[in-house]
Amino acid sequence: MKLNLKWKSMIIMSCCLLLVLAGCGQAKESATTADGKTKITFYTWYTKDQFHWDDVYAAWQKKNPNIEVEYVGLSEKSDTDEYIKKLDLAAGSGDPIDVVMVNNANTYAQRVDMGMFAPLDDLIDFKYEDEYLADFAVDGKRYALPGKRAITYVLLNKDRLDKAGLKVPTDWTWDEFREYAKKLTAPDHSYYGVYFHTWASQTLLELLNQPENNSYLKADGTSNMDDPNFRASFELRYQAEHEDHSAVPYSDAISQKLNYRDQFLGGSASMLVMGSWMNSNIAGSKESAPDFKVAVAPYPKNNADTKEIYSSNDYDYYGIGAGSDKQDASMQFIRWMTTEGIQAQGTDISSWQKADVSKALESIINNGTHPENVDLDSLIYTFKVSKGINKAPAVPYLSEIEQEVNAEFEKYILQKQDIDTTITNAKAIVQQIIDANKS
Repeated sequence: MKLNLKWKSMIIMSCCLLLVLAGCGQAKESATTADGKTKITFYTWYTKDQFHWDDVYAAWQKKNPNIEVEYVGLSEKSDTDEYIKKLDLAAGSGDPIDVVMVNNANTYAQRVDMGMFAPLDDLIDFKYEDEYLADFAVDGKRYALPGKRAITYVLLNKDRLDKAGLKVPTDWTWDEFREYAKKLTAPDHSYYGVYFHTWASQTLLELLNQPENNSYLKADGTSNMDDPNFRASFELRYQAEHEDHSAVPYSDAISQKLNYRDQFLGGSASMLVMGSWMNSNIAGSKESAPDFKVAVAPYPKNNADTKEIYSSNDYDYYGIGAGSDKQDASMQFIRWMTTEGIQAQGTDISSWQKADVSKALESIINNGTHPENVDLDSLIYTFKVSKGINKAPAVPYLSEIEQEVNAEFEKYILQKQDIDTTITNAKAIVQQIIDANKS
């Protein structure tokens, strides 16, 4: 695989990791098998069990017997950070990468910029906008197809809702969310009303329900830091933790490296703002299952008079390695995987417009070990009313912005600086990064 200078520089900087990781996830060169079949490699962070690979591959082989797929899972714990480090090393070492997955816009944009992905435009033989709910074009070219679609919603411990005399919300605001969190917190704080995870996205709560201008940058690449909902998002987190005492302390989350799944499923928090990849978790598995009824509510609004309910959508990205010499077979696989394949997998909701969402949700929940613990009606309702936001195109330096702004938020939430200083610093940092990356 040929990589540009930015990528090569990154690989050189990563050499210190090479000895540790060299023995992990080695893939054999994609080839034509002895019986004339085409063989491609498929790189992902999921374990085979989590991906339901046996079911997926059986369905694939039934329709595509002449293309073999070698599953290259680079993390035994489905850890995306570990996966990306190993993927970068594999790419830099020239390993044959035919099909490659990444899990967020920042990672995708960076690796497109560094030359990991092949453009798909010449391989797309269908009307894209009629097929998929998301478009990942970068500078007018498409480098990936969307896999699973995850909306952001609120999970609630329905047993505690019932005890507090609260209804499952169907249309609510962040002010109402705060009230729920207070009422769902134990007097002795043996459990809290809500757990907010340590991700930077969880500091942007009142931005992620805006149809436009919902991140650090606007669509034209200029700063969006003057949006008052940046400040409101930071203040929401501070108020919940330090004024209402209804949120698990941020200091606990970082010092104890708390797991968001465990916090909710284990009962330490009554609510969780999270992506709908949690669907299979709330239905129960061999590893864990909630011992309470789980209800689902739409993402809160900033203002009650807003008509639509908007929610951030997250996706998996399926692309083809820039150095792949099996691009036709690889395209056939990612096209199938992002349509019929996700349905065969039975764990996620597809970004394919022809997918039956209600049927898929029922299947996901019923495949769990404790489907009776899920309020399925509230889950289906939430998916039906949630509209996706239009995210600004990802830029390669978005991760840097995210990291630096989050550092300012951390000072604020840990009460090391006030909100005015925090916002002033964050604005200046974002503008500096934008200016430093101007062509």
